[in-house]
Amino acid sequence: MTNKPDQIRLLQMELILRWEGRLGNARLREIFGLSQIRASQWIKEFRDEYSDWTQWNSISRTFDATSRFYQNKINSQNNSSSLIQYSSIIGLNSSIDHENPSVIVAAFPEITTPDPKIFSMLSHAAKLHRQVEIEYRSMKEPEPHSRILSPHSIVRAGRRWHVRAYSNFNQQFRDYTLGRISSVKLLDEPSEKLMPDDIAWMTEVPVRLIAHPELSYEQETVIRYELFGNTSARVTTCRGALVSYFIQDVRAAVDVDKQKPPEYQLAIGNIKDIKKWLF
Repeated sequence: MTNKPDQIRLLQMELILRWEGRLGNARLREIFGLSQIRASQWIKEFRDEYSDWTQWNSISRTFDATSRFYQNKINSQNNSSSLIQYSSIIGLNSSIDHENPSVIVAAFPEITTPDPKIFSMLSHAAKLHRQVEIEYRSMKEPEPHSRILSPHSIVRAGRRWHVRAYSNFNQQFRDYTLGRISSVKLLDEPSEKLMPDDIAWMTEVPVRLIAHPELSYEQETVIRYELFGNTSARVTTCRGALVSYFIQDVRAAVDVDKQKPPEYQLAIGNIKDIKKWLF
């Protein structure tokens, strides 16, 4: 009986094919640290499983993506989530890393990477539905202070990592920046509140992005082509608790009379609907 190829491995190779347009022995050896023979075996397994997705290119000596592959995969999957998965596989080198030059790079070095121990303990507590005691600093209270939290999610918003948690002290759900947490202690007590209790987290809010109304017609067409698929606007669904982070990240104006181009090229088209979610 023939063993089936590893599905995770097939997915990884599919992502590489999708975003690089080809599969090659040398590239698989570079990414996964394989031997030449093992890389060839991986490619054979992939081609046996998806025979019409690649074709041999004798010049580059790679198996290039076919039009059938793009018809089957590119148009039917979420490009955003797929690109994130692809990036995690190849690893993004910093553009300032001259020792390891790469075609695909992160523009800036990462300056907000959380402490692994704090990250893992908060994640563990969230999975166990247990409370934690943290030592925290904030702009309002810059001196270290203790808080008892019931965490339910860890989220990256912009360049920062946050833990979404219920605060016993404030009696509400709040976001705590991981970089401002100096210690975490797992407590025996069960979480006081859980994710379903977090209304702002559970509520899906449509955010309508439009080109800033003070852009010229020609500038507006650039924005429409780049971000809206050549339509007049783009509606993105976002958790209520994360709406403000999303708006900050895309740099969209919420007050077009004060926030103007060129600093703001986007604006919120349904500000009245989302105003309650802004902070």
